Amino acid sequence: MSEIKTSNKKGFHYGWVIVFVGFLIMWFVACIFSSAAGMMVKPVSEDLGISRSQFSLGTTFNSIAGMLMATVIGKLYKRFTVKKVMFISSIVFALCYAGMGISPNIYVFYVFSFISGFALLATANVGVGTLLAKWFDEKRGLAMALASTGSGVGGVIMNPVIGSLVTSVGWRQTYVILGGMIAVVLVPAVLFLVKETPADMGLEPYGANKNSTEGKVTYEETGMMAAEAVRSPMFFLWMPIVVSIYAICNCVMQHTVAYATDLGFEYSVAAGIASVLTAGLAIGKLIMGQRFDSMGSRKAGNLSLIIYTVCLAVYFLATKEMGMLMYIGPAIFGFGGSFATVAFTVIVQDIFGKRDYANIFGYVSMGSSLGGALGPTVMAAAFDAMGTYKPAWLVCAVIMFINVILLNMMFKAKDKYEKQ
Repeated sequence: MSEIKTSNKKGFHYGWVIVFVGFLIMWFVACIFSSAAGMMVKPVSEDLGISRSQFSLGTTFNSIAGMLMATVIGKLYKRFTVKKVMFISSIVFALCYAGMGISPNIYVFYVFSFISGFALLATANVGVGTLLAKWFDEKRGLAMALASTGSGVGGVIMNPVIGSLVTSVGWRQTYVILGGMIAVVLVPAVLFLVKETPADMGLEPYGANKNSTEGKVTYEETGMMAAEAVRSPMFFLWMPIVVSIYAICNCVMQHTVAYATDLGFEYSVAAGIASVLTAGLAIGKLIMGQRFDSMGSRKAGNLSLIIYTVCLAVYFLATKEMGMLMYIGPAIFGFGGSFATVAFTVIVQDIFGKRDYANIFGYVSMGSSLGGALGPTVMAAAFDAMGTYKPAWLVCAVIMFINVILLNMMFKAKDKYEKQ
C-alpha cells in the first residue's frame, strides 16, 4: 500500500509515454524476433546446408531460455526494478542479433538465440505488461493494444526492409544491422523514458480514483498471490490455452513466408504477404484492445479465438489458384493473434488481479515460452516429414476451437471460485 497524490486536473498522463516505450519495445524486440525468424528460414537454412527444423531449433532454445527466465523474473524486477532489468536486456538483445550475423556455424547461432531468449522475455513478453499494469487501471486493453501494435506496425516496415537487406547484403549483415537498430533506438528509450511507477512521479495509475478531489488518497493493488493463483482451477484451464496460443502464433509468424513460397508465390510476394500479416496484426490489436475494454475479457476473448480458428482454416484451404486466401488469412490473423498480447495481459489481471502480477505472469510466460519452443519446431518437423504444411494448419485450427471451450470453462471456474 502506498500514498500517492491525486488531482482532478485534466491533462496528459505520463502513462501514455510508457505505452510509447512499449510500442518501441514491441517493434525492436518482438517484431524483429518474429520477422527475422520468418524471413530467415530459407536463406539461413540453404546457406548453412541445414533443414528448416534445424533452423527452428534456434527458436526452441530461445524459448527454453524464456522459460528459465520466467521462474525468476518477478524476483529480478523487485530486486533491481523493471527499468534496470529492461535496460540491460535491451543491450543483450542487440548484441545477440549482431552475434547471430557473425556466427561461423549453426551451433554458435544457437548460443546467441538461447541468450536472446532471456532478454526477449524480460523486455517484451513480461516487461511491457508489468509496466502497463502499474500505470493503468482504466483503458488497460487499449494501452496494451497500442503498445503491442509496435510489432504489427514494425512488421509492415521491417518485413520488406529485411527482405531487401537479405537480397542485397545477405542474411549475415542483415542480422548485424538489426542489432545496430536495436542498440540505437531501444536502449536510449528505455534509459531515458521509462519510469517505474506512477508514484515515482507523484501520480496515480490512469483511471484510479478519478472522482477524488485535490489531496492524498491511498491506493492498493488487489488480487491473488502467485502461490494461490497457481493452485487455482483457473490456472490449470488457462495454461493449455497459453501454451497452444503461443505455439500456433509463432508458427504463423515464422512459417507464413515459407508456406507462401511453397505454394508457388515469389519471395518478394511472400514478403508482401508477411507485411499484410503484420499490418493486420497492428489493426487487429487496436480493435481488439478496445473490444476488451468495452465488451469485457470473456466476450472479447471468445471473439478473438473464433476469428483465430477461421484464420487457420483459411491457411489450410489456401492454394496458388486461390491466391486471395493467402492474403485473407494473414489479414484477419491480427484479430486472433492479438490474444497472445492484449488478452494475456488483461485476462491475467481480471482472473488473478494485480497484487502479484509480475510473478503470476512469470508463470504464464513459462507456458508461452514452452509453446514458443514447441510450435515452430513441430511445424517445421511436420513439413520435413510430409513435405507440406497443410495438415499442421488443420490441426492448429482444431486446437484453437478447443481453446474457445477452455476459455469459457475458465471464466465459469472463476465465478465459482469467488463464491466459495
